[in-house]
Amino acid sequence: METTRNIETAGPARGIESISQLYLVMGRFFSYPDERLYGTLQDARIQEDMRALVEGLPFGVKFEGIPSPSVPQDELESEYINSFDITPSCPLYEFHYRSGELTRREILEELLSFYGHFDVKLSDTEKDYPDHLAAELEFMAFLAMKEADAGERGTDPDPYRRAQRDFLERHLGRWVDRLDGRIQKTTRERFYRGASFLLREFVKNHLLHLRGQGSAESIVPLDLGGDCAEREASP
Repeated sequence: METTRNIETAGPARGIESISQLYLVMGRFFSYPDERLYGTLQDARIQEDMRALVEGLPFGVKFEGIPSPSVPQDELESEYINSFDITPSCPLYEFHYRSGELTRREILEELLSFYGHFDVKLSDTEKDYPDHLAAELEFMAFLAMKEADAGERGTDPDPYRRAQRDFLERHLGRWVDRLDGRIQKTTRERFYRGASFLLREFVKNHLLHLRGQGSAESIVPLDLGGDCAEREASP
């Protein structure tokens, strides 16, 4: 599986790189199921690769495997569109799950503050919103990899660790459990139900792990959202 190429790294960096790789994998799982992705999901080796990533994490995550898609590619594409894309039952945008807490503008501005603080720019070709699930997962993968790189260079990894915790507390960790609730109730495809369950457990336990480390001080100064940090929703 292409996205697991770094899991053989030894020492503490291996665990952090497993975190980064798993965020990337989950982002790919919730991207449009093109022919390449469908082929990967049908490869029997994916279960072994996923288990290696989960076992490489520096914290425990319940993993019972993710079933391969139960339908041909064209039907999986239809399931993806119906569930996540056009008038979807399970939108993949943060705003739909937090509309009673912040306006969409506030959510997008906070996200852009996070991305801009680390000089991360959204793709000019895909033209998606900053609050799309894949964008948030890829940002977490970036922060985890920066943490691993800092540790290997002998520089302070704590700013990247705190940024991950802040991002989960303010954004990703506030809505993946709500997304999972919808997916489990409305999505027929077993692959998406299994992937959503793993994502929820992974995010929840990663946040608990981060809370046990480092300073309580936030790394990204945000003026939006008022007492957002105090209105914490457990993932």
